[in-house]
Amino acid sequence: MKATTALVIGAALGYFLGTEKGRSTLDQAKGWATETWNDPRVQEKVAEFSKS
Repeated sequence: MKATTALVIGAALGYFLGTEKGRSTLDQAKGWATETWNDPRVQEKVAEFSKS
């Protein structure tokens, strides 16, 4: 089971890092994550959580 999981993760990483389409998808996800993290509503919640 661990070997299968490692194989799947390795194949996914190989796809995302080794193909142009994979890198494009990864860049889109990274952009979305950055936009979400920098959203003022998200930062309000982060500030509330860190004060607790």
